[in-house]
Formats: sequence, C-alpha cells, structure tokens
Amino acid sequence: MPKKQKTESQAEQSERFIREAQKLIDAGELSPTDAQRAVDDLLKLQNQATPRKT
Repeated sequence: MPKKQKTESQAEQSERFIREAQKLIDAGELSPTDAQRAVDDLLKLQNQATPRKT
C-alpha cells in the first residue's frame, strides 16, 4: 500500500523548504546567484519569444 502523505500547513511547508534549500547552499550544491541568473536568462528568452500586444 502507498504511504499516507504527510499533511503540513503552508507555514510548515515553507519552513521545511527553506531548511532544505539552506542545506544545499551550505553543501555547495546550490548557488543563489547562479539560480537568479538562470531565472533572469529564462525570462529574457521568454520576453524575446513572446510578441507584445499593444
């Protein structure tokens, strides 16, 4: 039988996410600067590919 999923409040889920992200940052596996640069690049590509309506 599948495991019953743990239910968390939004605040608990957010706290858990922040803790896990910090673990990755501390281990050198996640760079906030690189992540922000990647998001910026994706947004630039999306803006170039999507014609603006006037």
